[in-house]
Amino acid sequence: MKKCYKMIALFISVTPLLLAETNALIEVKLFKDWVIKGERNFGNFNLSIKNTGTSPILLAQTPFLFQNGQLVTRPLPHNPNGGWEQQEREYQLITWEKGEFFNLFPEETHVYEGQKFYLMNQLPFAEETRFTVSVYLGKGFWLDSAPQTVYGVVPDSVESLAMIKDNTRNSQDPPRTLGIVTYKKERWLYVANIETDTSFSICPLSPTNKIRAEAHGGVGLFKIWDGDKPMIFDMYKMMLTEGPDENNVYGKWTRERKQKAEADNAEVRRKKTEAQVQ
Repeated sequence: MKKCYKMIALFISVTPLLLAETNALIEVKLFKDWVIKGERNFGNFNLSIKNTGTSPILLAQTPFLFQNGQLVTRPLPHNPNGGWEQQEREYQLITWEKGEFFNLFPEETHVYEGQKFYLMNQLPFAEETRFTVSVYLGKGFWLDSAPQTVYGVVPDSVESLAMIKDNTRNSQDPPRTLGIVTYKKERWLYVANIETDTSFSICPLSPTNKIRAEAHGGVGLFKIWDGDKPMIFDMYKMMLTEGPDENNVYGKWTRERKQKAEADNAEVRRKKTEAQVQ
C-alpha cells in the first residue's frame, strides 16, 4: 500500500486563548496502515513537530517520556467533554524533572529517534479506525494531527518463522514467536506473545526472499536474514537496530527527516541571528 508512505498530518487543534501563541505542524509517518486482529499497539509510526506559533513548545527530551506523558492517540470524533484528566495525571508524572524537557522554539522542528512510537490506546479492532496523533501540553491543551486512518484486515497468509527467547540473562519472560504476515503485496515480520495471544509488527520483508532467524550476541538480540540481507532485531525494543533501508523503514525515515530538520533549524537560527545584529 503506497498511501501509507505519504501520510502528512497537519495541526488542526484550536484553543481560543492560545491560538495566537501555540501552533504546530505535525508530520506523521505511518509505516503500515493496516492491522490484523490481535495486533497490539498498532501503528508503527514516527513524527516530526514544527513550531509554527510564536511561543516555545515544551517537549519531553526522550522518546520514552514523550510516549508516556505527551503522545496520545485520540479516536475520532474527539470527546467534546474533554476526557483529559487521566492524560493530565500522566503528564504531571513526567514533569517532575524539569531537566527532562526542552523548548522547541518558533519555526524550529524536532524529530524523535531511538524508538518507534505505537498507538498506545487500546483501540478496538475495526474495518476502519480514524484518529488523530496528538501532543499534550498540559491543562487540557492538545496539538492534533490531521485525521489518520488504519484498516482492520484479514491477512492472506500467516507463517511461523522461529521461537525466540532471551538466553543471555536470567529472564523470566516467556518465549515469543516470530512470524511472517502477508497482506496483498505487503509482507511483514511479526512477533507474537504466546501467553497473551497478541502480536506486534516489526518491519516489511521482501515479497519472495527466504526469511530465517538466529541468535545474535547481546541481550535480546537476534539476526534476521531477508535472503542474503541481515538485520538485527531487539526483542525488548521491538524494532530493528540495524538493517537495510528497505527493511528498516523507521531508521531510514527518521534519519532523513532528522537531517532535514537540523538543516532547517540551522537556517532559522541563522536568520534570527542576522535579524538581531541588524
